[in-house]
Amino acid sequence: MSQNEHEHDADVGGALDSWTGSSTEIHDLRSPATSPVVSSPSLAKLLHPTNQSPPPPHVHRKRKRPSEPQPPPLDQSSLLTAYTCPICFSSPTNATLTPCGHIMCGPCLFAAVKAGLQRHATMMIGEGQPLCPVCRAPIPGWDGRGGGVIGLKVRAIISA
Repeated sequence: MSQNEHEHDADVGGALDSWTGSSTEIHDLRSPATSPVVSSPSLAKLLHPTNQSPPPPHVHRKRKRPSEPQPPPLDQSSLLTAYTCPICFSSPTNATLTPCGHIMCGPCLFAAVKAGLQRHATMMIGEGQPLCPVCRAPIPGWDGRGGGVIGLKVRAIISA
């Protein structure tokens, strides 16, 4: 092994020591082993026990879970202003829920579905099917007047 290789191995060993918090031996695999193959003392005890006494019985202790931080209580009015329509990026007006679970403005949804149906008719690709403008899932029961979707009532909770 050259001087540079020894310095590199020492650097790697030092980095491993600082990372793991224990000493680490580095073995050169290019030359015959001159030091013990097992470098971990605990592993050496497992592989080569010095005395054959039975292991001590395990005491089963319940581990304490680290206390999970509780999220701060949410202000309901902040939830209403935090959500935005995925089409116009504003707070939803006449919020509407699609069967696939997307919430958007009623006017945005109706305009997007109408545009999709018109595009389909213009291309003459057969009968168009109303699709969710976000994920393109079919909207069964769509009639252009609110069928197939659910209009949501936004309720603000005011507490004194």
